[in-house]
Amino acid sequence: MYKIFDIANWFLGKEAMDQKKVQKLCYYTQAWSLAIFSKPIIDCKFEAWAHGPVCRELWSKLHVHTYFDIPQDALKSDSSVISNIDDIELLERVWETYKDFSGYQLEVLTHKERPWMIARGDTPEFQRCTTEISEDEMKHYYSTLYLGDGLGE
Repeated sequence: MYKIFDIANWFLGKEAMDQKKVQKLCYYTQAWSLAIFSKPIIDCKFEAWAHGPVCRELWSKLHVHTYFDIPQDALKSDSSVISNIDDIELLERVWETYKDFSGYQLEVLTHKERPWMIARGDTPEFQRCTTEISEDEMKHYYSTLYLGDGLGE
């Protein structure tokens, strides 16, 4: 299992992006790891915030970059610790699947998916919510989308 900062840094090495996009890419990495490998890849729980899934630990480090691209040295983390071939392949597949989406588009996408919706429950649209998104629910939901040929294909 990796630190959230290592996974985020891996994505930041691909292109400049804002916090919303890196948060959602990390969330999808966790979700697909649970669906495909039946285990988490990231050492952080995701909460059902108003703008989609958020790892509070990552948000604490990056909240000053909410609407602007994150500097490459913002996390002081080493993505080279990710050396397992299956983990690298998963990251590449997540990247290829979601790279063309903006942070906002990824937010909209997560809002349509059961794990976030269940965690939010009856919480009004823009009201604060810190309920954890269930890893069991993530595994179940994304497993139903996975056909074995690729993420969500």
